[in-house]
Amino acid sequence: MRQWRRRGKSKQEQVNGGFSLDYSLVIIVFLLSMFGLLILYSATAYTDAAAHAGNSFYTAAKQAVFTAAALVVMFFVSRMDYHILVRYAKFAYPVAVILGITVLFFGKEVNGQKRWFALGPLSFQPAEFSKIVLILCLAALAERLYHLSKSYWILLWFGIVTLPIFLPVVSANLSSGIIIFAIAGIMAFICSKKRWIFAVAAAAGVGLIILLYQSGILQKVLDAYQMDRIYAWQQPEAYASTNGFQTLQGLYAIGAGGIFGRGLGESVQKMGYLPEAQNDMIFSIICEELGLFGAALLIVMFMLLIWRFMAIASQAVDFEGMMIVSGVMAHISIQVLLNIAVVTNTIPNTGISLPFISYGGSSIMFLMIEMGIVLNVASQSRRRC
Repeated sequence: MRQWRRRGKSKQEQVNGGFSLDYSLVIIVFLLSMFGLLILYSATAYTDAAAHAGNSFYTAAKQAVFTAAALVVMFFVSRMDYHILVRYAKFAYPVAVILGITVLFFGKEVNGQKRWFALGPLSFQPAEFSKIVLILCLAALAERLYHLSKSYWILLWFGIVTLPIFLPVVSANLSSGIIIFAIAGIMAFICSKKRWIFAVAAAAGVGLIILLYQSGILQKVLDAYQMDRIYAWQQPEAYASTNGFQTLQGLYAIGAGGIFGRGLGESVQKMGYLPEAQNDMIFSIICEELGLFGAALLIVMFMLLIWRFMAIASQAVDFEGMMIVSGVMAHISIQVLLNIAVVTNTIPNTGISLPFISYGGSSIMFLMIEMGIVLNVASQSRRRC
């Protein structure tokens, strides 16, 4: 097993070599982003033309501006030493907690939930900021408590750092709360040598959820709309006009696509039938227009992205860098899996966007910040080989 170098590198090591860009990662991120803009235009052209006086590029153009700005930010962040970002993450941590609490009272209400801060025409979701802050703080914690990796104490500390961020987020947005909890769990799994406890915890968690559901306690704990989503997941046909409508329309789109799809721009479901076609359900439009073949190609692109994360993490110059990349990898992979699982009705509808593909300015911005941090980890490992 690799012996990770700890913090405390010499000044000579810090200045050796220049900036080195991981072109493989950049190309993958660029291709995913461009594909996202293409399919976003296809998914929104009809509804945009009807709602914005014939301007079929309205949504795609806005996203293109967000993406271009995010790419610039990504390259800027990639030139910043990630050790500096980790050092100042402790100051961002209370900000993330405060924002998570504040949005519950002063956030913009969307579909009955307050998850966003509205700043004029722009909106900001604190949960996206919290994910990056948590990854950096847990990486710093793992570095500091590396000597406790064989002890249960490190798991306790991971929980102590995660809960203040997790609780406000899960109160406003269950899906984002699940992602934050999973990021912390995966990073703790990587850091800890007591890995058997994770299998036990996962089995116990599944068993507990089943027990709570069968006993009727879950219905009292969750909000009514959350239970309605579970019922619609189990029997979408029985809720075809309410909570099961979006799921059924998405499944119709997937089924209509077949192997090679109807053709780019030829989706029927995007013409006002499928709610949130540009956001949570965009994968179903991909399946309808490009078929199983196009969906498989997209999944392969995400797999290549995860492969680059794994390669960069394994080559990181220190344990801290490895943990940061592992946290970003956990975030992206969890979100992709959950989005596809929701669209295919494998799990209840939780409202999770598809990274780099779904519409969202703050989402693409924070994703690119994460990519910039990973690029800096890769650059430092390359110039110190």
